[in-house]
Amino acid sequence: MVVPAHRRPLFALLERVVPGIDRERVWSGLDIRAPRPGEPLLEERIDAALRRVQPLVVAFALLVLSAGVWLVWAAGPRLAAAAAGGHPWLAIGTPFALAVVVHGVFILVVHEATHGNLLGRPADDWLGSIASGVLLLPFTAEVFQPVHRVHHSLTNRPGDTNWSPFRQRLFVRSRLLYALYELVPVANCLDRTRERYPRDRRRVAAAWAAALATWAVLRPPFGYWLLVLVGLNLLTTLRFWIEHFGFASERSSNTYWFPLSFGIGNHEVHHQIPGISALALAIGLWFRAKSHLLPVAPLCVLFSSGYRHFRTFQPDFDGRNV
Repeated sequence: MVVPAHRRPLFALLERVVPGIDRERVWSGLDIRAPRPGEPLLEERIDAALRRVQPLVVAFALLVLSAGVWLVWAAGPRLAAAAAGGHPWLAIGTPFALAVVVHGVFILVVHEATHGNLLGRPADDWLGSIASGVLLLPFTAEVFQPVHRVHHSLTNRPGDTNWSPFRQRLFVRSRLLYALYELVPVANCLDRTRERYPRDRRRVAAAWAAALATWAVLRPPFGYWLLVLVGLNLLTTLRFWIEHFGFASERSSNTYWFPLSFGIGNHEVHHQIPGISALALAIGLWFRAKSHLLPVAPLCVLFSSGYRHFRTFQPDFDGRNV
């Protein structure tokens, strides 16, 4: 795959900083799917450079967390209330728009901490739980982390928490019902959490304490919080329909663009090496060819018979042993 002309100056700049890059292999993803012996990923090299300034990376993540909490839970309700009189649609749209910020901060801090990419575990286990609390998502603490790690260890295989037998049955029976199920916040995770994963009660308590403190100080209205939650669920569902769905049986995940997502769209690399930091993934994503599924994924899920979860393309899949 030839690098497009508008990307060549960017690659030329990159090659001055990171020499020895095969731009065509990076752009086409061949270094991921068909690596040569000893060939490092571009993101590995970027991550190694960022590790030298890890305290700054952690400070940046905490700064984004603080700014995001203030913007969404302090400034956001005021903006929505000010718009409620003359612009009711803007009042409703504000929490939905700011859900993009919650999603991005969750990726940068909670998701990164889940993989031990900020402070290292067990400190990251505490950071992820407390961050879930200040984002007013304390119910995800000590739930998201183990479920997500199982997803990584069993991606597109039996036991993958992202594609349960229930989801598969519902998807086959009625794609509309499946889509509606995915769009119900919190309840759509029940099939993922049937297994009993070990939970640290101290970290769960810390998450709820952080949430109560945040709520006590900033006092966002319950209706506003609920709209943010609905918007966040819409975003995560849409992202899920892009990451591990497609038409190609040889794929395990997609590389794609998603707004304010701190490199999570660099998903093939992320699944190959989860220890690569979000910032390294975000920088590397500029140099990767991306699928353009964002505007069409919901339509594909509903109406395209060939558009399926990648698990269903695996040779051992029979519709039951999901």
